[in-house]
Amino acid sequence: MSHKISVIIPCHNVSEYIERSIKSVANQTYKNIEIIAIDDCSTDNTYEVLKEFETKIPNLIVYKNKENKGQAYSRNFGIKVCTGDYIGFIDSDDYIDENYYEALYSKINENVDVVFTNIQLVDELGNKVGKLQTCSEGNISKENAINAGLAASPCNKLIKKELLEKYLFLEGKINEDVASIIPIIAHCKNIDYTMKTKYYYVQRSTSTQNSKFSEKRFDMFDAIETCFERIKDVKDYEKLKEIVIYQQLVLLYMYVLIELTGFFIRKKYLKIFLKKSKKYKLYKNKYLKVFFFNERGLSKLYYKVLVNLLRFNSSFIITFNISFKRAIKNFKPNVKKVLKKILRPKVINKNISMRTLVKLAKKQSKLKQDVKVSVVIPNYNYEKFLFQRLYSILIQTEKIYELIILDDCSKDNSRKVIDDLVKKLKPYIEIKAVYNEENSGSAFKQWHKGFGLASGDYVWIAEADDYCEKTLLERILTPIKSNKNIYISFADTAFMDVNGNIIMKTIKPEIDIMKTGHWNEDFVINGEEEFENFDFLNCTIANVSSSVIKNQNYDDIFEIAGKFRQCGDWFFYVSVMRKGDISFVNEPLNYYRVHGNNVTSVTKKQRFFDEIVEVHNDFRKETEFNDWHEKQILDRYEFLRKVWNVK
Repeated sequence: MSHKISVIIPCHNVSEYIERSIKSVANQTYKNIEIIAIDDCSTDNTYEVLKEFETKIPNLIVYKNKENKGQAYSRNFGIKVCTGDYIGFIDSDDYIDENYYEALYSKINENVDVVFTNIQLVDELGNKVGKLQTCSEGNISKENAINAGLAASPCNKLIKKELLEKYLFLEGKINEDVASIIPIIAHCKNIDYTMKTKYYYVQRSTSTQNSKFSEKRFDMFDAIETCFERIKDVKDYEKLKEIVIYQQLVLLYMYVLIELTGFFIRKKYLKIFLKKSKKYKLYKNKYLKVFFFNERGLSKLYYKVLVNLLRFNSSFIITFNISFKRAIKNFKPNVKKVLKKILRPKVINKNISMRTLVKLAKKQSKLKQDVKVSVVIPNYNYEKFLFQRLYSILIQTEKIYELIILDDCSKDNSRKVIDDLVKKLKPYIEIKAVYNEENSGSAFKQWHKGFGLASGDYVWIAEADDYCEKTLLERILTPIKSNKNIYISFADTAFMDVNGNIIMKTIKPEIDIMKTGHWNEDFVINGEEEFENFDFLNCTIANVSSSVIKNQNYDDIFEIAGKFRQCGDWFFYVSVMRKGDISFVNEPLNYYRVHGNNVTSVTKKQRFFDEIVEVHNDFRKETEFNDWHEKQILDRYEFLRKVWNVK
């Protein structure tokens, strides 16, 4: 028989939201549930609404605190009176999918005490706000779960009751869940995760987390001290302590305190923060490297300065530097333009000799190798770009396992250039050329051929006319080194003209057509989730040259992808990513060259539109789209009909 689940809902002045929350729990597909709602002396009619529901919902039990005690008290009270074997928490203005507890419970077993799922931020009307919040950075482990945003939230989890009884919430404080949920994760037998359901976290301007900053926010220090006391007997205590300090204090400093407006207000709160955080030596935190890894240019320099200033423990110096930076940002826009021009990376090295390529090949041969990457260069009439392309590959800071040049029966002098390249570079790197006797007429046939020839762990299809930064491979391979379940890892793409001049600095505005902000930071996410939330609507990998793809047999996928002239890449990426995880690096490290004979510039819009519809029909064969998916698709069609003037 299935275990009983107790769902605890603390309530305070939520009369206009509580109905949606209660009903989302009452209508669960998992039926062995009791609902415990505790009213914390609301001043509106929340309690009356709850009592009315109690007469209609048999498994709902309503309590009322004698005086206003706060959310932690209500949660702890619910833990004491509930009769379930496992406990879930729902904030009274949030709601859940109808299969929520069935999906979570399906992962429970004798070795798993805690199961969690993803969180979707929504506004008060239920519209999505930003990207899906995944709750484990990389592989599913206790360490990765604690080192993720919203890790301390009890609301997206199903937890064994005896653990909650041992680590109750810290009453009278905000961020009280840090003192409870983090120790529970650290001490439980094991954790698991499901992507088959979601918790909907409503963003209200009047909520505790979104309220105006006050000294009350520094309750965090009490919460983390209690957390440390509770996890001090854990084997990896020092590592977990560093993670908690990074997530709860370093990010509070980086994302909240330095963004406060008003010199003296900012100085006031920084002074309190510095006094309380001094003993933690935030500037030495090991996880700062992760933060800096995601920043670029002046932004990275700015944050590094602010971190180093923590050494001096001076709120005035920090506040002054923040104000100075803002003054520069807002004064004389031409200064910003000059700085951006100076910091912009050099895109194309045009003066490249064979001697230079040989020198780089020798250097490449000495690099260490963690992941074997087969580089496949499909070429057709791109003789004049081959030296540039080889330069951008050989200069990579990550070792190349093998280099395979495919020529699709070019009509220019490509074959002679390729022969010379292979002859000169072969003594230093593994390189070979494969020539078609007849033009295949299809980019996907060349991709397919490349995968068949490649022997590395991952394949990088580096189109012959594209270019890239020397750190492209290093950056997109970094997440793979800790997660071998990643099938595609890719970076942001910039567009350049035939001469290498930047014409578009990032592809993100073009792929993020739902305005989610999903690609505004690095991520690793399950490919099925990526598809269901984003890639079902449009292709979000702008250029194959920006990615490495796990080397497997994709014959069946290429067979279907080959029937499309414009959308085959989209179908291919989606089919591959759904086999495992996908990762993204938020930096334009790849440069896609746009010129007259690109396939994308000559394909007629009507054919393109028809293929989009056809791809969606293929997706429906394996995925049942819900009403939200279908609405997004229809809205997309309507938009394309107008801008492309198609049927």
